[in-house]
Amino acid sequence: MKRFAVICCVILLIAGFLSCASAASVPDSYEDTGSSPVWRISKNGNVLYLGGSIHVLRDSDFPLPPEFDYAFSHSDELVLEADTDQMEDEEIVNYIQFNMIYWDGRTLESELSPQAYQLLAAEFFNYGISIDDLSILKPSMAVNVLSMFQIDEYGFTEEGVDFIYLNKARNKGMPVGYLESVESQIDMIIGMGEGYEDEFVLYSLQDLDSVEDDLETLVYEWRNGITTDAVDSLVEMKEEWPSIYKSLITDRHDAWMPQIENFIATGRTYFIIVGFLHLPGPDGLLARLHKLGYTVEQL
Repeated sequence: MKRFAVICCVILLIAGFLSCASAASVPDSYEDTGSSPVWRISKNGNVLYLGGSIHVLRDSDFPLPPEFDYAFSHSDELVLEADTDQMEDEEIVNYIQFNMIYWDGRTLESELSPQAYQLLAAEFFNYGISIDDLSILKPSMAVNVLSMFQIDEYGFTEEGVDFIYLNKARNKGMPVGYLESVESQIDMIIGMGEGYEDEFVLYSLQDLDSVEDDLETLVYEWRNGITTDAVDSLVEMKEEWPSIYKSLITDRHDAWMPQIENFIATGRTYFIIVGFLHLPGPDGLLARLHKLGYTVEQL
C-alpha cells in the first residue's frame, strides 16, 4: 500500500484537470459503521450531507451507492472541490502548460539521480514512451503522467462521482458551489515533491506491481464507507511525507472548514462531495466536525 496516497493524488489530478502500512485504527470521534460513503452532519436542527468521492470510476463500479441520490434529493445546493469546467478555459490550459514544465534549462535528467531517472525511464518504456519526449516535465508531472497510464490500463475513466452529480445538478437547475479554485488544485499537484524531487520519484515508483490491488482496495472501501486502509494511508503519508500531507490534507481542510460551517449555519441543506480521503483520519473533515459539536452520522 506504499503508493496508495500517491494514487489518490493522481486520481484527483485526472478529475481536477480533471481528492501505506502504519498500524492505525479508525478514530473513535465518529461512528464508522461501514455502510456508505455519505454522512449526515447536523447541529441545532440544520443539516448538511458530506459525500466521499472517487474521482474516476469503471463501468463495473455502477450503480453508485444509493445514499448519494438520497443526499442529493434532500439538498438545496451541491458543493464540489473545484469547478473542473474551467479546465477547458484557454487561460487555465495555458496556466497548466506553463507551470508543468521547466523553462530554465533544467530537465528530468538534471534534477533526478541516475537511479531515479533510469527507473522512471524504464517504466515509461513499458508503455512505449521515450523519457526523452518528456524531458522538460517537472518530476511531479512525470509521475502523474505515468500513473495516468496505469489507471487507464485498468479501465478507469474521468466520469467519477463529482462529474455525475454536477450533471445531475445542472439538469435539475440546482445551484453549484466550490470549495477552492482550480488554480489552487493545479498548484498543489504540480508542487508535489518540490525540493525533494528525487525522493518523491523513488517513493512513487515503489510497489508498482500492487497498483491494481491498491485501486481495488480504494474503490471497495469507498463503496462500503470503510475507512481502515484509508486511515492507514493517511497516517503513513503524514509520517513519511509531512509536506505533501500538509498541502493535500491539512491546509485544504483549514480553508474548507469555515465554509462548511457557514453552509450549515444558513439553514439551507448542502450536499458537499469531496475526495474520499478527505473524510477519515484525525485531521479529516468528519473528526473536525465532531470536535466542533456537530452530530456526524453515516448513512
